[in-house]
Amino acid sequence: MIHRRGWLFASGLILSIAAAWFGRQLSLDRSIENMFAEDDPVRTTYLELQRVFGQHDIILAVYSDPELSSPAGLERLGNLAAKIRKVAGVVATVSLLDPPQAANFEDAQRGALLREVFVGYTHNRQLDVAGIVCLLERPTDGNASRRETLRELRLILSLYDNGTIVGEPVVVEEAFDLLEADGQRLNTWCTLLLMLTITICFRSVRWLVLPLVVVQMTLALTRGLLVLLGLQLSIVSSMLAAIVTVVGVATVVHVIVRYRDAQSRDLAPVQALLEAGRVLVVPVFFACLTDAAGFAALMISHVGPVYDFGLMMALGSLMVLVSVVLAVPYLVLAGSNSAGRTKVANEQTLQLSLQRMLDWSTQHSRSLLLASAALVAVIAAGSPRLVLETQFTRNFRQNSELIEGYRFVEEHFEGAGVWDIFITAPKRLDKDFALDLLEFEARLLAEVPNLSKAISIADILDAGCGGLRQLDLGAELAVRGGLALVRGRIPEFVAAVYSEGDRQTKPKVRILLRAPEQLDTAEKMQMIEHVRTLAVEELPGAQVTGYYVLLAQLVESLLRDQWTTFCVAAAAISAMMFLAFRSLRLALVTLVPNALPVLVLFGAMGWLGVRVNMGAAMIAAVSLGLSVDGSIHYVLSYQRERREGASLATALRSVQATVGRASVFATLALVIGFATLCFSDFVPTIYFGTLVSLSMIGGLVGNLVILPLLIQWVDR
Repeated sequence: MIHRRGWLFASGLILSIAAAWFGRQLSLDRSIENMFAEDDPVRTTYLELQRVFGQHDIILAVYSDPELSSPAGLERLGNLAAKIRKVAGVVATVSLLDPPQAANFEDAQRGALLREVFVGYTHNRQLDVAGIVCLLERPTDGNASRRETLRELRLILSLYDNGTIVGEPVVVEEAFDLLEADGQRLNTWCTLLLMLTITICFRSVRWLVLPLVVVQMTLALTRGLLVLLGLQLSIVSSMLAAIVTVVGVATVVHVIVRYRDAQSRDLAPVQALLEAGRVLVVPVFFACLTDAAGFAALMISHVGPVYDFGLMMALGSLMVLVSVVLAVPYLVLAGSNSAGRTKVANEQTLQLSLQRMLDWSTQHSRSLLLASAALVAVIAAGSPRLVLETQFTRNFRQNSELIEGYRFVEEHFEGAGVWDIFITAPKRLDKDFALDLLEFEARLLAEVPNLSKAISIADILDAGCGGLRQLDLGAELAVRGGLALVRGRIPEFVAAVYSEGDRQTKPKVRILLRAPEQLDTAEKMQMIEHVRTLAVEELPGAQVTGYYVLLAQLVESLLRDQWTTFCVAAAAISAMMFLAFRSLRLALVTLVPNALPVLVLFGAMGWLGVRVNMGAAMIAAVSLGLSVDGSIHYVLSYQRERREGASLATALRSVQATVGRASVFATLALVIGFATLCFSDFVPTIYFGTLVSLSMIGGLVGNLVILPLLIQWVDR
């Protein structure tokens, strides 16, 4: 590698440039249904709803207008609706002007009944807030992007008092936008802070380039490979850059420390790199391989994003190894001279501190292990108290424009959460079936707490006919005539709630439900289950679905295989460490300090009442995969020292000084770099950055304090 370093680096640059250009095609899969397993009933029901009633999502555009019921207010409403209909991606709109006679405030019959049907959608009860129901087409390659559609709608609504758009599609799109912004933040500010920290630690600008090139080369190669395999980033795997940065920086810092140590003994640059390579080739190889094996274990999951996450992280870990081979020999030796390097004062102080820590922990080994076990047991006992965060709006900062808009709608429109009951009707729409639907909706509203609205085609026909119960002779003719009337005025909306079917298929009915978005987890899940129970009881075969339900169960879907995949990852990592160490005892005890941070993190979250959101969804397996690298370097270096004749105590002191120093520098740089994620507007990103940082700190403490004691215990 050293002899061919020029050719290797040139090849790496060419491959990276080609992969970076090719990797521009890598996109973020923004479809919420793909977050679930293909055979998950939640997903299949939602896709069936989309197939029957059209590939449309519903959002609400609202604004304040104290004069809404006046001619001037209705004119403003009409002008706004016309502007919105011209926006690319908007299929149709429904406002107070569209249902027959709803805007005629002198009509106390049909007009009043229709206004009551659409209250909470096209207006509020006080008639000082207007709403426009917008049907958006599902994004495809041939139409406008959802991002552009929502951006233009926000721009139009910004000209109106309290103008805003809300709805689960808006929230999901905002979440993906923030994730992309966080990825860019990680790739710029995080990288800059990492480089600055490494420069301060090693007091040399030349070591700035090495980790920067390795990380960016790895990212380019990984992204190009993902495009080649036809993969897309998901809401889970969007933190690919974070994982690659951790593995790449940790590897490079070990190289820097070993190379500088070799040079401090007056070795020439090539000899110093040969010495560092002799020490690191096996640890680096097995560290990257173990990372890949641990992440690949996640591919046992049936949840699509978890499977993709495991595959992508495994490929990223292997690409770190490729980048090290291609870039490190050339960059380390570029501009080197034969003058020896001595450790600066801060490195010598750190080395002495680490050795004193080892001496102290060895003297108090029994009490330290017992105290650690007791403390971990007490904290880990909080894990069963963990609560899922199903309120998706809590994934955003509570002072953001999006959340302010939701608060406004929750206050004036009796809830911002829209969801559905999907029914296969036993017969064609007639008076009797419509009355059955009305009775079922009345029961829902009476028995289900927090459910504020339930409307279907039956409500529209009931209001349009002046009351279905009053019809006797000619009822069927009146129902058909009423259906034709509303279909002529609001055809897209009718198509979105009623499908007549044909000779082969039965009619389908969609009941639109409204509920507060900002509910506690238990209340929301209980409400969804209550509605599902009543729907199946009254209307056999009815199914509850919609964005509201999908988002409520999203984190649960991500966490469903959390502990199973964690155990499989632990088994895979143990197997790789057994291969590396050739010792089952060392492999098993090495797993302990890496698993403890996971148990402590989740236990502490349980005791503190911190809810588990998407940022914490896969942190267990991630923490284990990231902290194990330091352990592999530690144990393999210890075994090498022992093979060369060092005593147990001498070997541990030597490893504590070298591997320990590299681990401290790497952890310090990564934690400072990941601190930039705490400035995100997306709360799961903040959780991810914080939890990864804490897990790395926990893994560092475990590797420097607990691991040496366990090695002494099993390797006498």
